[in-house]
Order: sequence, then C-alpha cells, then structure tokens
Amino acid sequence: MFLSKRRIVLFGVIGALVITIILLPRIQYFVNAPDVNVIDFNLAAVDISNLSNNTNNIELSLLFDVYNPSDKSATTSKVEYDLFGDNKLLGHGVLSYEDIPLNGRPQFSPGQTATLKSAIILQPSDMNMDVIEKLISNSSDSINSIRWNVNGSSQIESAFVILEKDFSDVL
Repeated sequence: MFLSKRRIVLFGVIGALVITIILLPRIQYFVNAPDVNVIDFNLAAVDISNLSNNTNNIELSLLFDVYNPSDKSATTSKVEYDLFGDNKLLGHGVLSYEDIPLNGRPQFSPGQTATLKSAIILQPSDMNMDVIEKLISNSSDSINSIRWNVNGSSQIESAFVILEKDFSDVL
C-alpha cells in the first residue's frame, strides 16, 4: 500500500517545510517592525472642551496628527505626554488603547495621517496661573496667543513588535 498513514504524514510535513521555505521572505516582511523614526507626531490643535468655575478645573482637548510615511502599517497602544503652555508645565496626559484589541486601535496606514484626540484636565497652581487666566478669559485670541508645546512618547506596534517613539512638537 503506497499511501499509508506514515507516508501521508511524511508528505504533509515535507510540504509544510517547503511552503515555509518558499514563504519565508514574506513572513520576515510582516514580522519586521516599521521604521518608527519616520513616524511623525504633531500637535494639531488645543481647545477648551470644559471650563468649570466651581472646581477651578479646565479640560483641554488636544488633537495629535500622526503621519506614517513608511510602507508598513502600525498602531499605538499608549501615548504619554507633558503639555506646556508658554514654557510652563500644565499637566501630564495619557492616551491608552492597551485594553483594546490590536485591530481596534488607531491605524497608522502607509502614507496616511491619523488623528488622535486626548483630553487633559488642568488644575491651577502658582506656577501656571498666568496661562490659566488666559484660558479663563475664554477668548479665541487668548488661547491662540499661548505657545503650546508637547513632549512625550508613544508605543508603536506592528504585528509582532513594540517600539518606543519619542516626540516633541510646538503649536
């Protein structure tokens, strides 16, 4: 009997090895990480989303534009940043997608720009009171007159790799 169970298993194993060897360059392409140095984080906008006079807290809405010029898709699981207004530290923000499956996270597609939205709550202190007063006046001129900058890092992920990307931008 030419096709015994042993020979069928042997041919199956040989076939799997041949397919793996043939597809190895393609597998390596998917396993390799995108070049995180070319992924660009920009602070696109800072707006007041909630101004509470009762608690003296101001909630700001930040928009980050993330441009991926590489030829590989990527995503992020976490973005941490420090927000500065007129060179004074206003607060620390975290935008986390760690509890969301990889396919539900924001996608940084090749040659595309993705927008991430984050909220940060500012609490007045002696160090940032002049910036807070500008925001409380709530005029568009006052928010535009503030020099915003952000410093942070993001975890960039592809299929099998997680890399850290530091960024800094001025608006």
